[in-house]
Amino acid sequence: MIRLRVFFLSLLFFVNCQLNAGSISKGYQALKIYNYFEAKRLFEKSLSKEKTSAAFGLSIIYFRSDNPFSNIDSAYKYIIISEGSFLLISEKNKIACLPFGVSFSSIDSLKSKIEKKAFEFYKSQHTVSAFNKFIEMYITAPECFEAIALRNSLAYSQVKMIDTHQAYQTFIESYPFAIELKEAKEQYHLSKFMSLTKNNTIEEFEQFLIEQPNSPFADEAKNKIFSLSTQLGRVEEYYRFVKKYPDNPNFEYAWLSIYSMYSAKYDLSSLLDFKTEFPDFPFQNLLSEDMELCNKILLPIREDSKWGFIDGAGFSVIPCIYEWVEPFAEGFAECGLNGKSGFVNKAGKLVIPFIYEEVESFKQGFSVVRFNGKSGLINKMGKRIIPYEFDDVSEFSEGYASVSFKDKFGYVNQQGENVIPLIFTKAFDFHEGIAAVELGGQSGFINTKGEVSIPFKFDWVGDFKNGIAKVKSLKKMGLIDRAGNFILPCEYDLIGDFKDDVVMVMKDQKYGFADRSGKLIIPIEFDYSGNFLQPLEFKNKVVVAEKNKKQGLIDKSGKYVTSKDFDRIEPYNEGLAPVMKKEKWGFLDEKQKLIMPYFYDVVDPFNNCVAVVTKNNRCGLINNSGKLLVDFLYDQVRPIAPLSNGLYIVAKEEKSGLIDLSGTLIVACEIDNITMDLNGVLKFEKNNKLAYYNPNTRSYIWRENGY
Repeated sequence: MIRLRVFFLSLLFFVNCQLNAGSISKGYQALKIYNYFEAKRLFEKSLSKEKTSAAFGLSIIYFRSDNPFSNIDSAYKYIIISEGSFLLISEKNKIACLPFGVSFSSIDSLKSKIEKKAFEFYKSQHTVSAFNKFIEMYITAPECFEAIALRNSLAYSQVKMIDTHQAYQTFIESYPFAIELKEAKEQYHLSKFMSLTKNNTIEEFEQFLIEQPNSPFADEAKNKIFSLSTQLGRVEEYYRFVKKYPDNPNFEYAWLSIYSMYSAKYDLSSLLDFKTEFPDFPFQNLLSEDMELCNKILLPIREDSKWGFIDGAGFSVIPCIYEWVEPFAEGFAECGLNGKSGFVNKAGKLVIPFIYEEVESFKQGFSVVRFNGKSGLINKMGKRIIPYEFDDVSEFSEGYASVSFKDKFGYVNQQGENVIPLIFTKAFDFHEGIAAVELGGQSGFINTKGEVSIPFKFDWVGDFKNGIAKVKSLKKMGLIDRAGNFILPCEYDLIGDFKDDVVMVMKDQKYGFADRSGKLIIPIEFDYSGNFLQPLEFKNKVVVAEKNKKQGLIDKSGKYVTSKDFDRIEPYNEGLAPVMKKEKWGFLDEKQKLIMPYFYDVVDPFNNCVAVVTKNNRCGLINNSGKLLVDFLYDQVRPIAPLSNGLYIVAKEEKSGLIDLSGTLIVACEIDNITMDLNGVLKFEKNNKLAYYNPNTRSYIWRENGY
């Protein structure tokens, strides 16, 4: 009985296997003739018993595009079932699958084709969700890496369009392994920085530092605080900054800016004032060194075609290693090396590197420089104040410098900001808060905001001085006030400069004088011959008046204070007025007495009781009593300015020398050129060699080899 039951069960199993095998075979036969409906029915019927072959067949149906069942995800689902089942069945069953073309290699090949097709399908949709679906479903596909990269790139491009720190943060959290992660983090910090400081106020930057102390933009926030705190570049701004922000990285620069501006003259007086006013200056060694060096005389010298500096005693201070040097100005001197210019201080330390094609001496703490063919401006710390992008840069006036590019002019401030655009054809210095500019061939004035203060209606304008400026229209001159109102209309041929609140005005070769209100205080009745040694302006309360080729001196009321019958006369100086009759000059005292007769061909005004006079084309010296101090021996005599111990420079046959008031020749007339250094030292040039001479000690300080 038991044996009979076993026999029937075995028979049933065999019959079922044959039936399933028959369904699979029929399914593949139907698939072969593209009967997809029948093939799908048979494969689904056999799926529970013959999973490997049935799932493979279904995968083929869903993979193909020529039937209504085409679905790439379903194709992938069944190839995964087939692959998984194939790995679990016996070798005998694996062999049984071979007639249907089902093997490890065919499964792997179809799977690869499905993955590629699926990737192209989802890629064509070009959405983050499509890429995510592919990545989630086809996680083992080789294309998954490319899908992840494309998904990340697409997601990041969308985030950049949104461009908020929240969007970047979401991306960073969602895609922690994206190659865009580094840039996303940078943009996150930038976007957050911009969002929290959108109004560009000091308060916002301070709050940002509190909330984001470790942000990569923390230093930028600190720099912004510094920039906003010192917008006008004034000492008081920098000082408030250093007291409030001692931990700011600009702390040292701010202090040195205060020091540089306060001590721009680089003299002992300004340095002592600085020390008194800023006892908390943290760089006392620098101050002490400058106080020791500021009054030290340093003179450029040349040795073997190289330049350096000596002190006032002739000792070498800065060795002769430079290709060229210029005299010190505000404590810095231009030096050249390898064809480039830089600056050294009086200690010989290189303070501005050799990187510029040209530099100008420091003035008010700034130097105009040329770099890569363009001009800019630096301060004494070497910081670029105006970028190197202009054809020309002027010096600062009232905190603004004119700049030009391609023949257009504008203005920058001391922070290097282009505060007035480059739209003018000419631009000049600011005076009294306004500047003369030219636009469209006409001139006018603008204020520091670039607003037109006085319209462009003049052919030419001069600078404002004490609230008044000269202007020209239709070749005639006039005077205007700060509001552009005429003080004097444009009807004069020439207007001089104010002196003692009085100005000369000329019309039709006649001149008179007006006051600051425009009132003619002396009528236009004098002859303008141009026969004057000095400008027609009041000096010592008098001015030259000429009529009918005769001259005299008048006061502000127009009253003559001298005779009016001189051929020439000049205002009094040291109580004596030069006068001329019949081509000869003498001197008149204030009592109208001719104390020196008409004897000289040419005279100069008295200076320290001594005057240079000329007779028969030879120069000499007289005192204020008329005594001849130095005989008429020289082609030229000129005082050293300022006068040094009674020495005069004399010239004879194009060679110069020195004499004293006794006429004694101190230095023989063999020098090609004599000039005075700002320190009062005389520079001699002879046969292209240099020497320095101290007029106080009347001795040489230094002479170049071969002098």
